[in-house]
Amino acid sequence: MNPVAASIPGRMRLRPATGLPELIKHLLALDASCRVEPHPRSGSLLLFYDPARLPQPAAEAAARRLLPPAAAPGEGSKALRQRHYTRASLKLNRYAKYGMLAGLGASLVYAATGSTRAHIWTGALFIACLGAHMAVHRRRLTA
Repeated sequence: MNPVAASIPGRMRLRPATGLPELIKHLLALDASCRVEPHPRSGSLLLFYDPARLPQPAAEAAARRLLPPAAAPGEGSKALRQRHYTRASLKLNRYAKYGMLAGLGASLVYAATGSTRAHIWTGALFIACLGAHMAVHRRRLTA
């Protein structure tokens, strides 16, 4: 797994595998303006740096060079869970999200105008599309 979990200019979230004290020293040596905040609960480090002095691509490359690849969640004890999305399920999910957006918007408009029957039907459309969306992501919801 990539040790750089997220990165924007000036801030980077790192998920190191081991060796936090030595790693913090090495990260602080990248630039004098660097600051590191460990987050033990999430097992990550936040690296703050000056993007004018250390450009984002250079900071990411240095962090990848200093950090060993983080172990994948569950690696070793369990098989790595993979997402099993087919093209059809992803397409269904895309249309379900459009349907939810349209159904909810229309339902709110009909509720505001006082059209009860139309509000009920568009609410039912939203619920049906939400069900399709949840069916696609059922494995992630129950894990």
